[in-house]
Amino acid sequence: MSERARRGGLVGPLLLIGLGVIFLLNNLGVLAVNIWDVIFRLWPVILIAIGLDLLIGRRSVGGSLLVLVLILVVFIGGVWLIGVEVRTTGPSSEIFQPLESMTKAEVSISPSIGLLHVESLDPGSRYLAQGKIRLMSGEDLRQDFNPDRDPASFALRSSGQTWFPAIGGWGEDATWDLGLNPDVALILDLSLGVGKIEVDLTGLDVTAFEVSLGLGKTIITLPEEGRFTAKISGAIGETYVIVPSDMAVRSHVSTGIGTSSLPPGYTRQGDTYVSPGYESAENRVDLDISQAIGMISVVSLGR
Repeated sequence: MSERARRGGLVGPLLLIGLGVIFLLNNLGVLAVNIWDVIFRLWPVILIAIGLDLLIGRRSVGGSLLVLVLILVVFIGGVWLIGVEVRTTGPSSEIFQPLESMTKAEVSISPSIGLLHVESLDPGSRYLAQGKIRLMSGEDLRQDFNPDRDPASFALRSSGQTWFPAIGGWGEDATWDLGLNPDVALILDLSLGVGKIEVDLTGLDVTAFEVSLGLGKTIITLPEEGRFTAKISGAIGETYVIVPSDMAVRSHVSTGIGTSSLPPGYTRQGDTYVSPGYESAENRVDLDISQAIGMISVVSLGR
């Protein structure tokens, strides 16, 4: 076998070594940074490094050394550019969806990027959904309401060409801050491409919900009452589920590359974890949590 045929690329090994060092230093407390934020901001640098490796690096030993130097230069430049702030804010919209006479509804909320925050409105509110949305530049807001379905359906989603910022964080200029009616039985479907999901279901009447995130962090606080099923999934990032003291849990947890942590006292049955007293509990949830790359953490309050 020739030397050229045996020579592999540099990007793969360097990327694995670099990520391993970053994760190790972060776990040891040496680096106080959000690892997933750093990875997201530098993803164009990784693409450039792969391209340089394919174009130059595999042709000769000298080419490999040249690529190594170029990768270091591009990486340092990318780290420097992280500090540059880029504003890409688009238009803002006020959301006021009247409750009318509905008692149950399917609610779907689907931003492409930014911060999605969902919580309960005050009891007796006249609205099914109320809040404010600030879009990214190039985005449009689509709003659909069908009261004739059973249950009624309400959907908010973004569309259009969105510029994914390579710098400037998770696109935190874009925010979806929404409240939902606590007197309506809700089936929730929340999805986000890149960013952060914060959902506080305290006080809401949830019969089922599904949350999915491409890249970023998800924080879900479960309701204190009810019996329902839930599915939470993420591609790359962190998922946190906060369980009230009176809510029992049976949770199937799966991670591709990453870690998971469950409260002490949960009984493990394969990939399923069951909280004490689940079978006889009045309030309980069946959870399916998956994270392709990253971390899953379930925290139980008062246990």
